[in-house]
Amino acid sequence: MVGFAVALFLFAASYIYTKWRRCSTLARRYILRRSEYDYKEIFKHYLHHINSIQDKRSLYRAILQVVCEIVGSDDASLLLKDNGEYTVKESLGSKPSSFKVDGINDFLKWLKDYHRTISRTQLVNSRDFIKVKGDGLQYCVQFHAEACVPIFTGGLLLGVINIGSKKSGDIYDRPTRELLNILGGQFAIAIYNATLYEDIVRRNVKLQEVGRLKSQLLSNVSHELRTPLSSIIGLADLMAEGGDGPISSEQKDHLNMIGTSGRRLLETVTSMVDLAKLEANHLSLNVRRLNITKILNKIADGVSPNNDTKLRLTLTENTPSIYGDEEWLGKLFTHLLANAVKYTDNGEIVIDAEKAGEMLKISVRDTGIGIASDKHGRIFEGFSQAHDVITKPFDGPGIGLAISKKVVELHGGRIWLTSTPGKGSNFFFTLPLKPTTVKSVELA
Repeated sequence: MVGFAVALFLFAASYIYTKWRRCSTLARRYILRRSEYDYKEIFKHYLHHINSIQDKRSLYRAILQVVCEIVGSDDASLLLKDNGEYTVKESLGSKPSSFKVDGINDFLKWLKDYHRTISRTQLVNSRDFIKVKGDGLQYCVQFHAEACVPIFTGGLLLGVINIGSKKSGDIYDRPTRELLNILGGQFAIAIYNATLYEDIVRRNVKLQEVGRLKSQLLSNVSHELRTPLSSIIGLADLMAEGGDGPISSEQKDHLNMIGTSGRRLLETVTSMVDLAKLEANHLSLNVRRLNITKILNKIADGVSPNNDTKLRLTLTENTPSIYGDEEWLGKLFTHLLANAVKYTDNGEIVIDAEKAGEMLKISVRDTGIGIASDKHGRIFEGFSQAHDVITKPFDGPGIGLAISKKVVELHGGRIWLTSTPGKGSNFFFTLPLKPTTVKSVELA
């Protein structure tokens, strides 16, 4: 009895040892095969390049080239869903017998549920795929595929990468299929990003066209308004001076009001034309060295602050000269000063300047009503005001700061502000001390 037990124990031990050796050998072979693929190098050299491609057609071809190089094949095709139908977007090597999926959607439906790479060898040899074997092999014949890699985005089957035979004649074993599963996920992200980029570009083109049409409309309408406005202002001034005969003091006041309102409207129309030119880049800058102190003093002399508001310039003859277009910089200074005067009933408006690297930083500070922080970005947009024009007595179309921003940027500078409601605002902008800083001299 003891001898039988010992014999049984030895037999069991021998059986277990044999099975362990076999499993160990298979495991070592699997690890060795898996080590054929250096995942780190693949991600470093291939996927970084793939994710940097934004053109979809170039991306499709690059995906197939990468797959073929990694697995060692010459044939591949990319099947993607487009308008509800799967079509071949790109192929390498042998061309598919058909570029559309026809009558084999059952295989794609199954592949969506299977959710990982399937090889032709698996379809032929494994009983696990007996139900889909016919449709699967038909698909493989049509697309010369030895391996089919599904691509998913958001749980939806975006498409399939079909890869032909390996040049070595090897089958698509488990390590290869696992690698292809990982690559399929990365390719899906790259395709999604390229599609998103293409959509953004398309929308941007449409927005640019809308912007161009808006600028053209502004320019056309503004030019049409200028001529009759000039006539109205001229005739009102002529009549106010008695050019058409004697008038009463009341009539003269009315005519002066017509002239004042007409000039204000003409300034608005001129600003609209300026904004249209800036947005359409229909201008060329006459860049030269300018004495900013003289320019600002001249503009300040023509400004009339409200009530007890004082206007003070701290610039001196030692303030560095700048480079720019005198006409457009004059418009910039005029708009910023007019903006400060408009919102400051009493207190002071101070203009200061200091050197900041290769730029001159200029500030226009006021003690007016201030601007809420959530309005800081919006006020530099065309036809926008920081305050409700219905409830506040501040006139104007709200394009002065939009013009100012574009003029500063055309000169290679930037504009920003700090402000506290109830205490005032400080507008800063930079202008170049060297002519090479001006980016816009190429515009025409």
